[in-house]
Formats: sequence, structure tokens, C-alpha cells
Amino acid sequence: MAGLMGRAPAGLRIGSLCTGYGGLDMAAQQVFGGSIAWVSDIDPGACRIIDHRMPSVPNIGDLTTAPWADLEPVDIVTGGYPCQPFSHAGLRKGTEDERHIWPYIATALRVLRPRYAIFENVSGHLRRGFGTVLADLASLGFDVEWTCVRASDVGAPNNPRQRLFILAAAQDSDGEPEQQWRLAAPGQAEGGWAWADAGGRGGAPSANADGGGWEPGT
Repeated sequence: MAGLMGRAPAGLRIGSLCTGYGGLDMAAQQVFGGSIAWVSDIDPGACRIIDHRMPSVPNIGDLTTAPWADLEPVDIVTGGYPCQPFSHAGLRKGTEDERHIWPYIATALRVLRPRYAIFENVSGHLRRGFGTVLADLASLGFDVEWTCVRASDVGAPNNPRQRLFILAAAQDSDGEPEQQWRLAAPGQAEGGWAWADAGGRGGAPSANADGGGWEPGT
């Protein structure tokens, strides 16, 4: 992922979705620097943590009803969106699950137009709904890289479950369009890349919210 991350300028503003305790935001700040402009979470416990750690940062609340056009513009959007639709331990309904909120996040990206978007989820997402995410990001003009990492890979005392990390960079973040959008083969399911359309932002067809798009092999 170093190629996409290498484009980042200094002084970035971060908008955080599904913030939780802010772990993904802390990781983004360690890599990119920057500051948190606003967060979004509705869980009472998470909101208490946010209020304690970031008392001056506004919480916009429910991202499914957020007024994106009225928010402070940001350079980076982060989000550990709900994993229940995709987890091997759940009902495995994918995009048919009522907790599938990716379409709302795609809308946020369409309005906010950040330079970068960073997301985290369970590795089961690669088999359920990930094609929709890739297609939507491509339609918005993002180049995408992803990989799976275990906490134990960085020395943390944790079980071997893998987490999926997605890095999307807008083609026009440095003014240079990338290669033609292409989808990874099923054999690249645990780490891959996809380029948006070479003509700029918004040329590739977007997947619909009911599960269209590429699905990795099972």
C-alpha cells in the first residue's frame, strides 16, 4: 500500500465514520498525520469514549441521515463499518442484511470527495459484498488496495482472526490518473488492488446496493 500512501500531503483533515474508540483514526494519524474534524457514532459506549478523548470534536451521529454537504470538508474518510453482514460467525447475509450501511458511506464519499478513504472490516467481507464496495469506489474515481492483517502479525496478544484493511486514493489527489480499473482474481482475495477508470472520477459503472458487483471465489 506504500504507493498510494506516498501521495499524502501534510495537514490533512480526517472525517471518522463508525468511530468506536477511534483506533482506526489513531492508525491513520500515525501514517498520514492530520487532525480529526468530526466523527460519527451512535453507540452509547462509543460516544462516551469519544466525548472523553475528543471533547472538542463534533459527533454528527447517525451517518445514514447525516447532512454531508453541510459538514466541514475533509481530506481523509475513515470507517470501521458494521461487520455483522459479512462475518463468518453471523447470518452471512451480506448486502441483504439490514445492517449493511455501505451504500450510505458511498453517498458520503460522493459528496465529500476526500483524497483518501480508509476502511476496516472482517476478512469474510472479501466473500460477501466486497465487489459492491470495489465497484462503488471505482465509480467514484478511487484506486484501491487492500490486505488482511492479524493482530499477532504486529506482536499483539490476540487470536489469529484476520482483519481486512482497505485504502482508497482519489485519482485526482495528485492530478495524475492511474491505470485502467481492473479487478483482482479470486486468488488475490487476501491482498490486491483495483484501479479506477483512466478517464478520471466517475466513469466506471457503480454496483447497485442489493449485491451487484464482483464477488471473490468461495
